[in-house]
Amino acid sequence: MPLATLLLAIALPLQQLPPDRPQFPPPTAPLVVPVAPPIAPSGVANQPFAPSSATVTSTTIERAPAQPPDPVAKNELQVRIGDLVEIEGVRHNQLQGMGLITGLNGTGDKGNAARQALANFIKRNQMNVAPADVDIGNVALVTVTCKLPPFAKTGTAVDVSVQSMNGATSLFGGQLLQVPLYGADGQVYVVAQGSVPVGGFTAAGKSATVTQNHPTVGILTGGGIVEQEVPMHLLSADGAVHLHLRVPSYVTAVRVANEIARGFGLPAKALDAATVRVVLPPSQRQDAVAFIAGLADRSVAPSEEAIVVINERTGTVVAGSHVRLSTVAITHGNLTISVAESEEVSQPQPFGGGDTAAAERTSINADIEKRGLQVVGGGTSVSDLAASLNRMGVAPRDLVAIFQALSRAGALHAKLEIQ
Repeated sequence: MPLATLLLAIALPLQQLPPDRPQFPPPTAPLVVPVAPPIAPSGVANQPFAPSSATVTSTTIERAPAQPPDPVAKNELQVRIGDLVEIEGVRHNQLQGMGLITGLNGTGDKGNAARQALANFIKRNQMNVAPADVDIGNVALVTVTCKLPPFAKTGTAVDVSVQSMNGATSLFGGQLLQVPLYGADGQVYVVAQGSVPVGGFTAAGKSATVTQNHPTVGILTGGGIVEQEVPMHLLSADGAVHLHLRVPSYVTAVRVANEIARGFGLPAKALDAATVRVVLPPSQRQDAVAFIAGLADRSVAPSEEAIVVINERTGTVVAGSHVRLSTVAITHGNLTISVAESEEVSQPQPFGGGDTAAAERTSINADIEKRGLQVVGGGTSVSDLAASLNRMGVAPRDLVAIFQALSRAGALHAKLEIQ
């Protein structure tokens, strides 16, 4: 049988359906189309053919349902996305320079570096003077630093900081001479000058010195003027905005991407634990600021990492709410050893013929503090552990040793960070 004849026979029953009748049944029922018997070509006598048992089955595929919002516990804190991320291409820039502070009341430098710097400054002002003829008692050589904020325009006033670097005892009452501040590329971006306020003072006499706070560091509020702008790029070459989480977290990155996709209808994807990529359509690439500003209206629940931070210098312990402990028994006791030295005079008996001599006496006392064994159940939170340790009378500094021991024993299910 010719192939065209067979295809025509299959298509005829479909074409004869009424217009108001749907051509496909509901998705749950498959469509079965019987194959009609072949038709003999013209000029050929009709011969009996056995009915065909072949069928064509078609089943429609249902679409996946829309994804629901991420499940978030009621007690989780909602934070604006704009407060969780930084925009790639928008950043501060560090500047530095070196200058002179004059007008000090005898609290300036005493080294040759300040003497040479002051001599060079005088020469730049059309005076030729030898460094040996320069008195630097009222001059200090300082480093000047500045953090240039993003989008700072030419003429904008910025804060600068000055620090003594060559032996000056106080910058109180000083005046910073004009100094250029350079970036890492060697170009000048800010010029600083002005009076130097310090939050302290120092006073000295022949046998005593009094110092309040730190008088060798000062901050000039608005003491710098921007001379050159640093360009900022909100979009990458393909029109994408990259958001960097301040605290990397896989869970938080996925939540931010899902919230942007639901709230803005834009393709957003978490590339890693710290980066979320959002592609803006061509119609919105000229107004990327509006999208970034809209991040302040969308909030997510950031994921908290199980971490314990310990500062050994101050005995400070800060633990997150997700920190958990396995079942463990804890006891902690202090051993105090005191040694006292005393001198006694050995006096001989009258008419004994001996000499008076000094005798040293040493008294040693060991005090072992006895504490009971405290059992902490598995799954215990930090608040429960703190209550247990308080019942044991553990001091804050003792917590450092306890958490270190818990980590080494494998009972602390959290990241331990010691500073």
